[in-house]
Amino acid sequence: MKASISEVKEKIAPYVHRAFLDRECINEQDLPAVKTLLRPYSNVRVSIEKTRHDDGYLDCVISADAFLGGGTLRYEIRDNGRRKKYYDPLAWIDEIEKWDALFF
Repeated sequence: MKASISEVKEKIAPYVHRAFLDRECINEQDLPAVKTLLRPYSNVRVSIEKTRHDDGYLDCVISADAFLGGGTLRYEIRDNGRRKKYYDPLAWIDEIEKWDALFF
């Protein structure tokens, strides 16, 4: 079964929220429900990615592939009303490599 991007929007509408002057968002605890709703569609993929701004926050990206017009939806991921921050436990290694490249 395949879905268009408009059908995907309708299906996940109860889980999408909008705060004043913010982008549309999905609560972190709702992500499993969204994935479960979209699982029957063979052309829809749900993934978690860093934001395009590379500011350390996460987005839920929903892609619908279709002949002549698929689409992509991006939503902020929020946890208790705050944007979900990406945490990399090995980020300190990257910082050392930056300083190492600077001095040597």
